[in-house]
Parts: sequence; structure tokens; C-alpha cells
Amino acid sequence: MEKIQYTGLNVDKVREFTGGKILAPYFCMGFSMLSLMTDDGFVTVNEGDWIVRDDSGKFTVE
Repeated sequence: MEKIQYTGLNVDKVREFTGGKILAPYFCMGFSMLSLMTDDGFVTVNEGDWIVRDDSGKFTVE
């Protein structure tokens, strides 16, 4: 299992970590968010959230 924290400033690293499964960041009320494509559909990732990739390559957000 591997994980990376989204800080709002590390979009390129998150894009690389997820294999490009994110939509470009968007801003709402002063915060940066992005959408991550998972097996269950799109999940919102907020600043401070952790993106977890399990051993089978599936993503979850903590």
C-alpha cells in the first residue's frame, strides 16, 4: 500500500501517483479540490486528504 497527501500545491505529483486518474484541480471558497476516478466512480479529494493505492492498484481517499 502506498499513499500521498494532496496539499493543493502538488497536483503534478498526485497526477503521477494516480496514473493520470484525476481531473484538474478546481477552487471553491478558497480551497483547492480535485476529482479522482476510482472503481466506484469519481471521488472528491480536498486539501489535506490522503489518496491511498492498495496492492491491487485500487484507490481510496482518507
